[in-house]
Amino acid sequence: MPVGDWQFWVVTVLAAGAALVLLRPLFSRLKTGRTARSSRASLTVEGRQVRQSRRSSADNG
Repeated sequence: MPVGDWQFWVVTVLAAGAALVLLRPLFSRLKTGRTARSSRASLTVEGRQVRQSRRSSADNG
């Protein structure tokens, strides 16, 4: 390895930084031991909440 070459160290530092950026979410997830929980969003039209429809086909007949 060309440890005396400055370009070697620049590329090494850039590669290490990229690896940290890519692996940081994995490490934080392992550290907390949890995964992201999903949540429901409320449906709004023009700032007013919309009534949720029932998913049954009984009203269609």
